[in-house]
Amino acid sequence: MKADSELAFSKLVKVYFRQLVNYGFRFVRDEEFVKDCVQEVFIEIWKRRQRINVPDSIKAYLLSSVRRKLYRESSRQKFEAGEFDLDFANDPSLTEEPFEWMLINDEQEQQIQAKVDAVLNELPRRQREVVYLQYFQNMSREEIADTMGINPQSVSNLLQLAFKFIRTRWSTLIILLMIIGILRSLSNFSSWKGMD
Repeated sequence: MKADSELAFSKLVKVYFRQLVNYGFRFVRDEEFVKDCVQEVFIEIWKRRQRINVPDSIKAYLLSSVRRKLYRESSRQKFEAGEFDLDFANDPSLTEEPFEWMLINDEQEQQIQAKVDAVLNELPRRQREVVYLQYFQNMSREEIADTMGINPQSVSNLLQLAFKFIRTRWSTLIILLMIIGILRSLSNFSSWKGMD
């Protein structure tokens, strides 16, 4: 982007815009506000393109930028603190899935998803966010640490606490999360493989 490539920038926006909106919607339930914040992040990146160093993970950089922007703007907008709770049950990204997932979307999957959502929504906010980033965004421990502004060991600790809590609530949830993660990875791999 330092070479003023509008094409590269538009591709960046196209690839990440929806993901960033879905992520931001987990903090603030005002889609237009979230879209505005995501757009402002991209505008700031374009304006500072000559000075920005390419991060190790573009996705982690964008997610953390959106997260910070939402916190800053929400304090100006005077949102209630409760609006920053994550809500897995109403996540639009869970309904915008690849074609293979739409075919599989039967009553049993919906029941499993409802059980997963119910247990995950009982987790404290930061633990929910770590689980979401790892299992629904397929981010590494280091990328999650960058996104949340914490160290990698804290990510591991939060995941450990989340799984300890989950085990006390429902032992099969771990298996369901792994299945969902594997299926999502396979669908991402199929999408990636189809780009050849």
